[in-house]
Amino acid sequence: MTLPSRPTDFDARYLRRLVGTEVTTFYDFDPLQQPSAVFSPTSAVSPSAASSPGVFTPAASPPPATFLPPSSNATGSLAPAPLTTTSSTTPSTLSFSGLHPPVIRRSWIITEKLSEKAAHLAKDEVDMGIGSPRTVGKFMCHLVEDPAQIAFMRIYYQIPITGTEDADLATLAQQIQPHEVCGELETFRALMNQGCSSVPRFLGYCEKTQGEHDLVPGGYIKYLVWEKVPGESLTEEVFWSLDPLVREDIRAKFHAAFEEMLRCGVKPQISRISKIIYDQTTGNVRISGFRRGWPIRDGLHWSDTRYVAYGLAKRSDERDWRSHPERWKL
Repeated sequence: MTLPSRPTDFDARYLRRLVGTEVTTFYDFDPLQQPSAVFSPTSAVSPSAASSPGVFTPAASPPPATFLPPSSNATGSLAPAPLTTTSSTTPSTLSFSGLHPPVIRRSWIITEKLSEKAAHLAKDEVDMGIGSPRTVGKFMCHLVEDPAQIAFMRIYYQIPITGTEDADLATLAQQIQPHEVCGELETFRALMNQGCSSVPRFLGYCEKTQGEHDLVPGGYIKYLVWEKVPGESLTEEVFWSLDPLVREDIRAKFHAAFEEMLRCGVKPQISRISKIIYDQTTGNVRISGFRRGWPIRDGLHWSDTRYVAYGLAKRSDERDWRSHPERWKL
């Protein structure tokens, strides 16, 4: 179920304060993962990290990434579990065979708020089990040690049930929800674990609890960071101003990219042309827009109607337009 959402002044006043703050995210590094085929000058993998795909390392001699052992399952804390070492006269070799892979830790500075939408829910809606009220913001950020390394960050922030914004702490504490799986995180994991090169790389995730002076003390704050790939989001004005052969090339590459996602068991829930990232210099096409995504286990198949859904084709006015793609404007 899609929650009702709308931008509000109330939310804007709050999330705007996050600009300039620092956030540390964590990434369960899978040595078998293949990186995106696209690397911008501001997100190049250094030669020393070339054998470790997925490591978001600045190109000019940065401090090494911090590798942490897995967090303790008993506490659910993001703090690393104790690492037992033994003395030896010879260097030891770490083996992760049969173990959870190490974790990459990165710190980011939030630089700009790009958008925000809130899902406001009344108490009876929450009691129905459709989720918790929240506001979701999209931001620009960069690595603390290298401002040239730019990425996008999504923040999921629990907000009070409608009508309880000024309630006392005891009332707000009753709104704390059990852990909710983040669909966007699970989508990125499915794509990255299968080496999908058609989407931006996932760079890290963190979940925290709100403090005493936040909107819902004890409520969740979730941070998710992904790569800013070269290129810009397509618009209908730009796309339809291009040469017909260029438009056909974009459609072909979009088709291939979408098919790759389907093979990974993922389908974006938001279909619009702005979710297609096009690099005019190289002609590369990538697909974004997984805020409402979720891995899908059922069989997924390509349909040419996706060209229409994403604004890469214009349907005819006939009722059975789906059956006559030869009459679409391409």
